Amino acid sequence: MLKTAWAFLKRDFLTATSYRTAFAVQLGSILVGVPFIYFISKFLGNAGSGLLAEYQGNYFAFLLIGVALIDYLSVSLTSFNSSIRENQLMGTLEIVMMSPTSVATLVVCSSLWGFCFTTLRFLLYVFGGLALGMDLANANVTSAAAILLLSIVSFSALGILIASVTLVIKRGESLPVIVSGLSVLLGGVVFPARMLPPSLESAGQLLPFTHALHAMRRAMLQGTSIPEMLPDLRVLLLFAFVLAPLALLVFRAALHYTKVRGSLSTY
Repeated sequence: MLKTAWAFLKRDFLTATSYRTAFAVQLGSILVGVPFIYFISKFLGNAGSGLLAEYQGNYFAFLLIGVALIDYLSVSLTSFNSSIRENQLMGTLEIVMMSPTSVATLVVCSSLWGFCFTTLRFLLYVFGGLALGMDLANANVTSAAAILLLSIVSFSALGILIASVTLVIKRGESLPVIVSGLSVLLGGVVFPARMLPPSLESAGQLLPFTHALHAMRRAMLQGTSIPEMLPDLRVLLLFAFVLAPLALLVFRAALHYTKVRGSLSTY
């Protein structure tokens, strides 16, 4: 398992860094993004500060954490899908999927580099925020780390389901866009979810991102402990330990279906 994980990680790292300009732009965009978020928050001033009371009315930190966490959702929704698509285009998908390595191992290892790189971007967002005055003096690192791990597994369950659909219908690029868009709108990235109509706010509670973001903000801005975040944690645990295994079963079924039809390597 470790050798396989390292092989995937090394391969994807070398591939990413071989496109030096694109790699630098992905990191450099944060140098522009953080000041942009800062000045947007300054422009809005104290507007809606009542809705941000649990976050000390700090819209800069509120928005920055939301934008940083959406990176994890994006990579979770697209990494498995992109890996399948790339192998289809290169004609190597059938070879990879027919290897003796388990499907679960292949799925997990194919996403390792994406999550490592996203973690680097997340840290750059945080350091950029600190440089511009974001106050994380009360941050509970343990709670934030626990939330982040559960979030990755929860988001990945959705990504694996999307990859399963891609195996069967071959074109699933629009699905991550739809899920990401709904998460940004209903999950409270730009504004508190409480501003939404009750029906939309309730719909947002069905998304793991909503609970992950609420818990992450509380951990980083309030120093909330794990027991105090149980309502959000229960939902994330449900996605992590129920939906994730179910998603792997669906992926195996989709893989078997395409093998039987002989369409595994077609796109």
